[in-house]
Amino acid sequence: MSSHSSPVPSDPASPDWREIEDRLDEIAAAARSTISEADFFRLLFDRIVPAAGVAGAALWIAPRPGELRLECQLHLDGTPREAAGDLPLSHGPLVEEVLAAGEPRVVTPARKQAPGLADNPTDCTLILCPFVPGARKQGVVEFFRRGQVPASEIHDYLRLLAALVELIADFDRHRELAEFHGHEEAWRKGERFALRVHESLDLNRTAYTIANEGRQLLGCDRVSVLMRRGATFRSLAISGVDLLERRAPLVRRLERLASSAAATGDPLWYSDGVADLPTEVEGALHDYVDESHCRVLLVVPVAEPRAGEGHGAGDALGVIVIEQFQASANDAELRSRATAMARHAAVALANARAHTQLPLSSVGRSLEKSRWLVEESQLPRTVLALLAAAVIVAGLALIPADFDVEVRGELQPERRRDVFASDDGVVSELLADHGRATREGEPLVVLRKPQLDLELSRVVGELQTAEKKLAAVQAERLTNARAAPDARRNVHQLTADEEELKKLLEGLREQRTILEHQRSELTVRSSLDGQALTWNLKELLEARPVQRGQALLTVADLEGPWELDLHVPDYRAGHILEARKQLGNELDVSFALTSEPGTVYQGKIVEMALSTEMDEESIPTVPVTVAFDRNEVAGLRPGATVIARIHCGRRAIGYVWLHDLFEAVQSHWWW
Repeated sequence: MSSHSSPVPSDPASPDWREIEDRLDEIAAAARSTISEADFFRLLFDRIVPAAGVAGAALWIAPRPGELRLECQLHLDGTPREAAGDLPLSHGPLVEEVLAAGEPRVVTPARKQAPGLADNPTDCTLILCPFVPGARKQGVVEFFRRGQVPASEIHDYLRLLAALVELIADFDRHRELAEFHGHEEAWRKGERFALRVHESLDLNRTAYTIANEGRQLLGCDRVSVLMRRGATFRSLAISGVDLLERRAPLVRRLERLASSAAATGDPLWYSDGVADLPTEVEGALHDYVDESHCRVLLVVPVAEPRAGEGHGAGDALGVIVIEQFQASANDAELRSRATAMARHAAVALANARAHTQLPLSSVGRSLEKSRWLVEESQLPRTVLALLAAAVIVAGLALIPADFDVEVRGELQPERRRDVFASDDGVVSELLADHGRATREGEPLVVLRKPQLDLELSRVVGELQTAEKKLAAVQAERLTNARAAPDARRNVHQLTADEEELKKLLEGLREQRTILEHQRSELTVRSSLDGQALTWNLKELLEARPVQRGQALLTVADLEGPWELDLHVPDYRAGHILEARKQLGNELDVSFALTSEPGTVYQGKIVEMALSTEMDEESIPTVPVTVAFDRNEVAGLRPGATVIARIHCGRRAIGYVWLHDLFEAVQSHWWW
């Protein structure tokens, strides 16, 4: 053991003391770690008290002279004649005497001490040892051992307590060293923050530096900087955000909170729903917390500094909002650092705003950046660069070039039709297949509708029944005419029954005709001569239910004329419309198949849609139809992708190359 002395000599016959030595080594390692003070004291007693065989232990701390508190205890609530709650009252004088003497003391149980010394009211032997001189805190470690303790063991317990006191001193020294390191690191961060925020006089850059460097300085999750704009506050920077969206609900509520908090003139602190707020700030605060979901919030108004002593701070210049999304364990340190940061931020923001408000400040900054161009050594190069730039600009503006609009499309036969289902049903027979030739009127798909079949069977059955009834009535009329007068039935009734059955038969035959016509319409036929283009028809349609109006397949005439269907983006349609006004409706089009990129074909626009449509990717496009000679294109294939260029006349070469940039700039300035 290097950090403390051994309480007793290492003796193989004393296994408990060897265990204590091992546990002291464990505690020594904990003293050099980052464990908290309460956890260290608890570990100290939990590891030592059971192994030392004492009834209990206590640790007393005196932060200031005359103040004594029980910092940590173990098993004191079971000590005879003494309750843990009354322990400070009875042991206070004894502990203070040990602190004043600075030496260990052993007090026998339940006996009156010498005059002038504190008594021991318990039936335990009390062994007390004060902290070593030089420690930052004064205190006493105390053992409670039941009954009388032999003199041979007293010495061992005193050495054990001395080792514990030494470990406590080591722990305290390590904590002090860690605090010094923490203060030094905080000082370095503060110095770096102060240097960074005063580097620039640009207001936006200064605000972003305060937000991002301030987040590192405070160790928080988010820092926002807002500046006063008249009676309101405007967000300039939020840490970790490159571009602010001012219409976002979070930013709007942040600005409302800043306006309300700045009116009070005092910092605002909120932690896990606890805040002492004025009524006018409470609503804005809760709205922002509901939106941002932060648990700790600090709003610090930044006052404009005034020159001269005794003038204090001026009007509110801005607001700094500090947020944490986890509960803070050290609120006082965060407030202290935030206040120090706000003082530096106030000076930096005031200087940046004053510089920004100078007349022609932006021009001055630009000239400052370009001053090196007019230096004597650089002047010839500057003149040559200006001449070269003038020549390039003149060339871009004066040299004409072909202006083409590049779009995409596909090849399609001019005569193509989609075949639709005539009614709801199930595909019972598929007569078409991909690539198979079809004739106009030829059946392609046969549908079956179980409800229709059932209805037709019902009508046919009723029709047969009615025919049999009519035949029976007609036969009865003939028999009735030859029968004796007294055996004849009513002739008028038989006539009426016959007429009623004839009318019923007429209606049933009409129903059968209609149902047979509906069943015949379930056979879907081709509307032109051509070929079926739809791929994998069997998997798509065979034995599948379909709905009325559903597209089943596509038939096209591949031997007839072909056309090129182009999809012009809506933002490029204006160039084509303008060119059609100047050069005529049939503009020239050059196109190439993506499967044959080296071969270019020619065509002309024959039709352009009057309205804009949304394509499959929900992009607004204008359909354009281009005619071409099918004999010139060898690889005709329906749906083949095409890259086309629509010739829209001649423009300056600068516009041809940079028209996309010009249009983007115009759109930005317009809006």
